[in-house]
Amino acid sequence: MSDAHRLPGCRSCPQTPGILQPIPESPRDAAPPPVRNYRRPAERGFRRDERDRVTLLFGSLSSAHDRLVKATLQGLGYKADRLPMPGRRDFQSGREYCNPGQCNPVYFVTGALIRYLERLRDEKGLSTERIVSDYVFVTAGSCGPCRFGMYEAEHRVALRKAGFEGFRVITFDKKGGGDGHDPGLVGDGFEMNVRLYRALLNALFMADVLNAVTHQIRPYAGDPAQVDAVIDACISACEDTLRRRSYAVAPGPFARWFRPLTPFGSAEDVAQLLAQPRERDYVDALARCRRIIEQRLQVDRSTPKPLVKITGEFWAQTTEGDGNFNMFRFLEDEGAEVRIEPLAAWIDYMRHSLHSLLKDRRLIACDAARAQGGVWVLPWAGAWSRYLFQDGMLRLAGLLMRREYDRMRRALGETTPSLSRQGVLQRLGHPFYHSRITGGEGYLEIAKNLHAYHHGQAHMTLSLKPFGCMPSTQSDGAQAAVLGRYPEMNFLPVETSGDGEVNAYSRVQMALTEAKDQCRREFHQALQDTRWTREALADFVKRHPELRQPLHRIRGRRGIAGTAANLAHHAAALRDREGRGLAGAFARMQRGAPR
Repeated sequence: MSDAHRLPGCRSCPQTPGILQPIPESPRDAAPPPVRNYRRPAERGFRRDERDRVTLLFGSLSSAHDRLVKATLQGLGYKADRLPMPGRRDFQSGREYCNPGQCNPVYFVTGALIRYLERLRDEKGLSTERIVSDYVFVTAGSCGPCRFGMYEAEHRVALRKAGFEGFRVITFDKKGGGDGHDPGLVGDGFEMNVRLYRALLNALFMADVLNAVTHQIRPYAGDPAQVDAVIDACISACEDTLRRRSYAVAPGPFARWFRPLTPFGSAEDVAQLLAQPRERDYVDALARCRRIIEQRLQVDRSTPKPLVKITGEFWAQTTEGDGNFNMFRFLEDEGAEVRIEPLAAWIDYMRHSLHSLLKDRRLIACDAARAQGGVWVLPWAGAWSRYLFQDGMLRLAGLLMRREYDRMRRALGETTPSLSRQGVLQRLGHPFYHSRITGGEGYLEIAKNLHAYHHGQAHMTLSLKPFGCMPSTQSDGAQAAVLGRYPEMNFLPVETSGDGEVNAYSRVQMALTEAKDQCRREFHQALQDTRWTREALADFVKRHPELRQPLHRIRGRRGIAGTAANLAHHAAALRDREGRGLAGAFARMQRGAPR
């Protein structure tokens, strides 16, 4: 190599005088640097002896969910309070104290928590030490795969910056169990048993049904504010029931005998499960709500309104405030009917996903039994028997969940849709989004959209998600293949944040215009098929008061999503039935027509 091509300081060219001195190598006997593994910050748990003075804080779901969960916890003997519905000021507080680049649920919920604690300090005069000692925030947690796994850490960072060092944040893994890392971190203040889970599930299901009825009635009522007042009275009646009822169940002989065959820890857990099908308090409370609604409200469903199905990320599709741009109210003001997804569907999805986990465990155990050699039949049979029993228990839990949800629906008039079967949804979504990919709602977003399209359940599907939500963004990417196969599908994804609602509203209005056109065509076709005019249908509804009852059940027809179109078919069937009765026969006799 010539001197012109030699690089100064190049170790491969020893002839060249080095400008840079070579880096001395470490001696072989130097001690390696100490390993510093990450340690999760120690958390002071919630102890049993603190129940009388420590208040559990939670919130950010819908108003009905938060109120009924609060009443349930109080009925179970806990002191509990819910955070106000997060608003724009809460979002700004959350951005001030949290790290940048987080999901807007972190900003909204953290800001609402901090502002709640600041009101305790500034308005009620509580010291910071007392607030840290007497209040605990309870929320859901997860290992990921998105920023959801960092919510807990973000809450603690923001609370420390806001001056509430040491404030306790207790998380419960959304996949079941306690904290998800160490059950001891939760403390023994919570009784993690079937009594707690059953009480909370019943409260959530009641709120699901009440929310569905609210969105079903409000677009067709003359005064939406009156609907809100009536539903508020219904929720108050349910709160009284949940606070006053007894949650204890005495185990009988059958529960003691059956306990060894179940994964439950005590006979009372088995008794709680066996008592659920006979439970009447929840159903009776919803029946009282039905009487309140029927006595105070009337509706007019003869005006066609497009039906918008809401899907998306768990929090964004559930909250009712600025967290999703107040989208439900906006859609109703624009002349649409909203159909929201119940939390029961997401809970059923989490239960259904355990079937795949059990199948994996069975395959691993069977392969291990064969690899051991010798008499492998007995371990193989044991793995199969465990799988069949556990899988059967999961299926039984799913049947019980659907039964209880349907009981509550029937108590409130059975006008809201039942839970979709998870097996059907999995088969619909799997070709576009692999059912083994977890995170968020997994394949559910695509499956719900396809299910609504194939069964004619909506004129438009609106997917709400926080800005940059990874699982929901993955679903949006897969939705491109769905829209490529079904180009006539009206699907719109909207990312929400603390600002930008004008752009979101504009996009929704454009998609809603197409949904309105489809709804009007569907309604006019229904009028032609049933030989109605709009005036005749309206007059028939006026002469039949039961059709103006908000909880009068109108049976939907397959492929027809609009409430007004289904009303036309329902009223036509009622008209034809009256024509075949005594009144019709008398009218024909008056005209001299043959019977």
